[in-house]
Amino acid sequence: MAVLIIAAGGWAVWQKMSQPKPPKEVIEEPVIPEPNIAYGVQMTDRCYYEFQNFIKGYSADYAGCMQDIDLNEEYCSGYDPDTQALSSINAMVILDSSGSMTGLVNSRQRIDIAKDAISKFLTSVPKGVNTGLVVYGHKGSNYFADKELSCKGIEEVVKLGANNSSSIISAMKSFSPRGWTPIAGSLDFTKDIFSSRSKSDGNFLILVSDGIESCDGDPLDSAKKLKSEIKNIELDVIGFAADNVTRTFLNNVATAANGSYITANKADDITEELNKQLAKIKIACIRGTIRKIYLKNEANNLSNLNCWLQSVKHETDKLSQGVLAKSISSECIDKITQAVDARQKEFFQAKDDIVKKNEAIYKGMQAEAESQLQSLGAYDRRQ
Repeated sequence: MAVLIIAAGGWAVWQKMSQPKPPKEVIEEPVIPEPNIAYGVQMTDRCYYEFQNFIKGYSADYAGCMQDIDLNEEYCSGYDPDTQALSSINAMVILDSSGSMTGLVNSRQRIDIAKDAISKFLTSVPKGVNTGLVVYGHKGSNYFADKELSCKGIEEVVKLGANNSSSIISAMKSFSPRGWTPIAGSLDFTKDIFSSRSKSDGNFLILVSDGIESCDGDPLDSAKKLKSEIKNIELDVIGFAADNVTRTFLNNVATAANGSYITANKADDITEELNKQLAKIKIACIRGTIRKIYLKNEANNLSNLNCWLQSVKHETDKLSQGVLAKSISSECIDKITQAVDARQKEFFQAKDDIVKKNEAIYKGMQAEAESQLQSLGAYDRRQ
């Protein structure tokens, strides 16, 4: 009997243990709503709603205030701050092809020596520079009967424009020395060419001649007009195998235009002087290019700043109107104003980051330019 009782008791315990346990009650943690934060400003649901409506309907588009620019500019392409347009560097050569240029220097005609040196010079000029070649004395003959024809036969055999070496080389083969020497006429002729161009960062004119005026012109007066009428003009006169009278005459022409003069007695002398002029042109190119980059960057910075100021004014005006129209409740004015102000500061910082980035790029370019100017002797010659 006792055994049965124990067995029954065990059975009851076993049954109780084998029954599934009721699930534990899950106590859910209370959901704490995330705070409404706009640009670092915490606000109530109502204020947040009103702020979002304001941004959706009245906020300014600051994308136009974040304009960036490419600071890589065409080498030798200048910038005119008056017209906000590109300006260029122009280099022209006037070559004497009168009858006297058939004279020999070391068994070669003067004209051939001059052609070789000028061809190398013009093809070495940076591609961004406009180049041109004017020739006189290649028409008619040096007889009196052909004087008028020859004196008026001044020709722009290479039009002032984008540097084209093939055109220059081809042009050199198109003329030979024949006639008279209209130096005054050639200066007037090139003055008109320069005048027809837009503003320039530099105009370089090189006259290569072995003689004096023979066409009844007034080269000193023409040189003075060239200097007074053409901005940034530099006249360099090379007297090739010139005698004392010619040296004095050509030096006076250069002086009248506040230019320079040298006498070249051989081919190397012409090449050396043209290389000096080439260095001057490169210096002008570098300075013009850096100036353009600087002004372009400054213009972009100013444009972005003005855009930001206009955007801030727009939002400020709309915020005031919203308060007056009661679309912004009085209890939310301070919070919404703080959020709008923080948003404006955020965009100002983004704009300022562009300024700092481009300033660093510009300073690097400026340092490189200074190094190039030093190597070209810009400061040694006080260019």
